[in-house]
Amino acid sequence: MRTYTATATTHLPPSRLYATICDIGRWPEWDTEIAWTRHEGRVEPGVRFQLKPKDGPKVILEITEASPPHRFVDVTHLPLARMRTAHEFRRDGDVTTVLVTITVSGPLAFLWDRLVARKQAEGAGSQLRAMIAFATRPA
Repeated sequence: MRTYTATATTHLPPSRLYATICDIGRWPEWDTEIAWTRHEGRVEPGVRFQLKPKDGPKVILEITEASPPHRFVDVTHLPLARMRTAHEFRRDGDVTTVLVTITVSGPLAFLWDRLVARKQAEGAGSQLRAMIAFATRPA
């Protein structure tokens, strides 16, 4: 199992950031690595959606945790592996720390780490900054 983390801080409240991450259909507007997403229905555990990276095949993700306004977790189902991405929004005074944790597990985790997770981890900091900037825009 391999784990990566990235953090960023902002003055936005967790509720604004949580709303941004739950708006799955708009992810391509702030994540330059995503071509499109397809999500219908609610944002709750067990709900699946599709995501097409710009440089790869479409994948199916499942929401495994949706705890407003502090935590959103999804899992990408890969052949013989899973990539779990957790977004956490922690408020301390007037500052919110955003923590993203990417974990790859399963029999072929080493392969998917090389093919996907490392690239995701390398871009996680800029992806976080882009998400925060997007959340800052007027609704």
